[in-house]
Amino acid sequence: MFVAYPEITDTFSGTPPTQVSWVINAYNIMVAALLIPAGRLADRVGHRAVFMWAITIFATGSAAVGLAPNVPVMIAARCFQAFGGASLITSGLALVMSALGPQRRAVAVGVWATVAGVAASLAPTLGGLIIEFGSWRAAFFLAVPAGVVVLVRRSLIPESEKDESAELPDLIGVVLAGLGTAALVLGIAQLNEWGLDDFRVIGAFAAAVILLAVFLVRCRRHPSPVIDLDMFRHRVFASTSVAAVLIGASFFGVFFSLVQFLRGPWGYSTLAAGVLLTPLTAAPMTVGYLTGRWMERYGHRVVMVPAAACMTAGCLWLALMAGVERELGLVWFPAAAFIGVGVGTAFPGANSAIAYGLAPSQLGLAAGTVQTLIRIGGSVGVAIGVAMLGDEVANYDTFYVVMAVMVGLAGFAALGVVTRPKEN
Repeated sequence: MFVAYPEITDTFSGTPPTQVSWVINAYNIMVAALLIPAGRLADRVGHRAVFMWAITIFATGSAAVGLAPNVPVMIAARCFQAFGGASLITSGLALVMSALGPQRRAVAVGVWATVAGVAASLAPTLGGLIIEFGSWRAAFFLAVPAGVVVLVRRSLIPESEKDESAELPDLIGVVLAGLGTAALVLGIAQLNEWGLDDFRVIGAFAAAVILLAVFLVRCRRHPSPVIDLDMFRHRVFASTSVAAVLIGASFFGVFFSLVQFLRGPWGYSTLAAGVLLTPLTAAPMTVGYLTGRWMERYGHRVVMVPAAACMTAGCLWLALMAGVERELGLVWFPAAAFIGVGVGTAFPGANSAIAYGLAPSQLGLAAGTVQTLIRIGGSVGVAIGVAMLGDEVANYDTFYVVMAVMVGLAGFAALGVVTRPKEN
């Protein structure tokens, strides 16, 4: 999506970029709001059944995005696609975790991250190739044949344990969480264009505070809350949650900015930008499995803190070294390697640590919780990028410092993710 974003902006040149950015943010917010309900649904009716429906919805939504005649229709199609995306994340991760059992959960997450890393490493180059010689619309159509293949071969996917007594969460709470996050993202994204003293920005932030406050009250009082606030009393859960939000914000924000930087100040083509992003996206493929083994042997903190340090180093390297002139060997590849290795290690760590000590029937909920936090953070990170970035390199330098501070705080939070290796 990030690789296609500049081309989408050019196609709908009459639409303000802040509105076009909702093609990304609307999807992330919807996924964030739907992940926990999708996880609960997967726990209740079975991870395999939900996974199959998710594939169908995601592929259909992707085709609708490719056919969209304008930005509002495209945003609506992305929201529909998010229903499938949310269910794919929770049911897919839960299937992998169930396949290897609770004693090897960390390794399961490492395997999942490795497979996801393979797909992610191919996406920028493949997407850039399709966009360069076709169009960004063709890139979205690619999900359709991939979905058909999975559906045809569905017998290869085993069913996992299900909990028919699992209740769906408070749906009003789901709506409040989505609207509150959307209001927050709107205020941040429009901050530069409208100004801090504009009543629309003030209203957006006020609405976010009120909606999210009501959401927390409902979580405290509802018998089946979206998020069980009592879980935050557990140090590992609370620390992992904070780290997940901050890592999500920094990764999505940085990835969004890197595409803009390559296409803008450095003037690369869409295909070239996709190829240059490959080292960053390929890193999870190379370290994902090892990360699972390390977490299983040494615990999560030993993995997540260095991961945050790597991401911080990559952001600071870009802020200090990147200029108007292209410099791949000294600037780009070292920064991409640091950020990629950090992300490829941090995400499996958060996905595994959040489920620490949970029963197999709660795996969908655990996967939904951490991915919700990551997506909320990601929406905020992209919104910060929309507000801060422009054509000047100095804007990017400041942005990368902000991202470095955020991921540094994530590393500090990860100090609290203390797990006993023998129990992972």
